[in-house]
Amino acid sequence: MLLKDIFSRFPNEESCISYFREIRQTVGITCSKCGGNEHTWLNGRGEFQCKKCGCRISLTKGTVMESSRLPLYAWFFTAHLMTSFKQVLSAKEIQHQLEMKEYPPVWLMMMKLRDIMGKRDATYKLSGQVELDVSYFPTSILVDDNGEKVLETKKTTVLVIAESKAVDEILSEYLSNIADNESINKASRLIKRASRQSVKKVVHYIKMFAVPNQQYETIKPFITKNIDADAKAVTDGGKSLFRLKELLKEHEAHQETDGGKHEVVVNVLPWVHIITGECRSGIEAIHKEIDERFLQLYLNEYCWKFNRRFFRDSKDPKYDLFDHLIKIAATYTSDIKWKDYAGAVNIVNIS
Repeated sequence: MLLKDIFSRFPNEESCISYFREIRQTVGITCSKCGGNEHTWLNGRGEFQCKKCGCRISLTKGTVMESSRLPLYAWFFTAHLMTSFKQVLSAKEIQHQLEMKEYPPVWLMMMKLRDIMGKRDATYKLSGQVELDVSYFPTSILVDDNGEKVLETKKTTVLVIAESKAVDEILSEYLSNIADNESINKASRLIKRASRQSVKKVVHYIKMFAVPNQQYETIKPFITKNIDADAKAVTDGGKSLFRLKELLKEHEAHQETDGGKHEVVVNVLPWVHIITGECRSGIEAIHKEIDERFLQLYLNEYCWKFNRRFFRDSKDPKYDLFDHLIKIAATYTSDIKWKDYAGAVNIVNIS
């Protein structure tokens, strides 16, 4: 959905309520009292009523909007802007566009949307060949300085994972089935795309995690939870990733050769470095450095958008990013609360 479409598709609060009701009915509603999943919509009350026990549930109960005092239109408008732009958006800009007097509700709304993006992507694992590396993001942390709370600059460790495969390998797979027209078409498109870019590997899905440190025991749970055990890991031979062969089917560690680190980055691990640079630059352009406690939320947003990067070019309604975000908004709740972050947000002038 293009930016201009939000106003015609959702001209008022009633249109947002109607759409979200349809989404909730499509996703499914479970009665918290009896477990029933058949409900009737009470139009006059704006609630669902369980057909089995008569228990009523509000439109936003059990969703990311639960307990929010903001109108659905504010959520829809924000979700649309977040899915329309590749860049990180400023909560202050959203506040300005919504003409809202208070900043905290807007900030919290955006953080909750970033939270459920991460919850949605946590439902699948990366497989095949995966690049792994450890990077660092500039952040700040709230510390006590003689009784006064101040922000101290630091670098936060981030585990970066990217499914990728050499173009030649993919072409070989496509061309092995030369009788299939679709495979031939895919091979043709891949050749054209590869000729326009210097990176000779194709990336599929990615994941990024802010971790306390780069020690093996620290990152081990993230790898077992997010990478299929039959995957092949490709790394730069770093000490923290050396024992990956204990967790995955295959581990290919590339030490620096005569070409130095540049050769490993360009030919072996191009995508973990590309996405790290893009994500870090995007955050720094708006916030310079952010509180370490919510770095993961920004990583969630970047990965969620990147994993659906081709949706933007599709004219098929089923790939509409806004609709996807609203569906997961109706599916997931968020435990993020303003009080958990208010101290840092109030100290630093966050955008």
